[in-house]
Amino acid sequence: MEPFAVRGFNPCESLLRHTPEQLRRFLRRMKTLNMNTIIIHYDYGWQRHKELILEECAAANINIILMTFGPRTFLNYSNWKKEWFAKDANGKPYCDRLECETYPCRYQPEALEAYAYGAREWLKSLPPQIKHVHMRAADGIMFCQCEKCRMITDHEKWQPFVDIFAEAVMDVRPDLAFETDIYVKRYHIPGNHVPFRNMKNIMYDTFYRSTHYPIGYGEYESPALEWAKTVYDTDSTSRSPNEYHLARLKEWTSTFPGKVYIHENSMAQGLHGTFTHATGVNLKDLKLYRELGVQGVCYEAYEPAYVNFADMFEVVARALNGEEVEWQETAVEKFLRENRPEFTWAGVPDEFFDKMIPNPVLRQHYKYYRNHWNNPTLKNAKEYMKFLFEHEDTLDPINAGHGIITAGPRTKAYFYPDMTPVEKDFLTRRKLWDFMEDIPMDQDPIKVCKDLILGMLDRAVEK
Repeated sequence: MEPFAVRGFNPCESLLRHTPEQLRRFLRRMKTLNMNTIIIHYDYGWQRHKELILEECAAANINIILMTFGPRTFLNYSNWKKEWFAKDANGKPYCDRLECETYPCRYQPEALEAYAYGAREWLKSLPPQIKHVHMRAADGIMFCQCEKCRMITDHEKWQPFVDIFAEAVMDVRPDLAFETDIYVKRYHIPGNHVPFRNMKNIMYDTFYRSTHYPIGYGEYESPALEWAKTVYDTDSTSRSPNEYHLARLKEWTSTFPGKVYIHENSMAQGLHGTFTHATGVNLKDLKLYRELGVQGVCYEAYEPAYVNFADMFEVVARALNGEEVEWQETAVEKFLRENRPEFTWAGVPDEFFDKMIPNPVLRQHYKYYRNHWNNPTLKNAKEYMKFLFEHEDTLDPINAGHGIITAGPRTKAYFYPDMTPVEKDFLTRRKLWDFMEDIPMDQDPIKVCKDLILGMLDRAVEK
């Protein structure tokens, strides 16, 4: 079989959780796996690490797709106004500042003008090594619900900004390959096909699919299925998120042949680097993608906690490169499919981990992760963070720590009333990566976050 055209990784918003040594290790490993594509998030870490990324990717012959959250980046070129932002049904903007979650309202003419101006300025600023760009929408579901917007579907609310970006690229940098994402509540094809036909690629994100079953499988019930429906467009025919994604993929690949590739949330950041044991499922997915004409896959991956996923990525990389891989389902994969403990490993006894997980660090990681989320006491949170920082070169303590701090009430912890402004900012940020990107360039973002996490947990009080 021929290799897939797109074979790569997407570190998502994780770059600032990497030391230079970790990032270099991650990029050099891609060459050994014969990966040819990496998605780099401009908004989250590019400024600090761009020289290293350009150097290592050139040496490994890796194509960089420079991705930016369009609203966050483009509106920053203007004196933006909060009233430009998406609003709830009461007219209150969802966001107070530009961040990962920011959507603008399509019926704000000034916002569209500022967006167009910012897109052009951003394109002019790119270094000559960048040949491929990606404009991504906001991360969540906070689409505008103002009186005008609530009358149209969410994917049509976003479409004017796709049109603006496509026009800007073709006007300012027609030499660039460009693309956008198909993601939360935007899985149905908009009415205007023109910008998509002009794109080099279209990235389809299989967000909230079950990793225990292949894409297209519908005969299962998930405790999270009702919530999952909130991230999709209306589709009464699908019995599961996996079945829903197959229906949408068939539409996109048939309407825009030769353009669609997949983003798979393999190391989903909310799992804190806990391996989901999905090797067999990913191999089945790749066979389906060949049948549909999908161009390839970029798997979410990053160096903190990569060790837990390393064996799977080695196997999947062989399949991406055209090898016919024989895979025997493991006992862990079978257990997960049959018992569906979801993300927290609720109800999984120590005996299972002791028997099935040979790596002692990974085995202990599972236990701490399970114990914290099933019994979220301050004591469990502190023990979990102590363990993670003892293995900070291979695990992901900064991401886990932010999740624990911001879930203070769930952790049954009161945070002290005399918090510093920086501590309050860290505690109230919707996304860790927005906080880390705003750390001054003369400070180490990993050290700043580590000191905050350990200091705040140390001073927290049990309820």
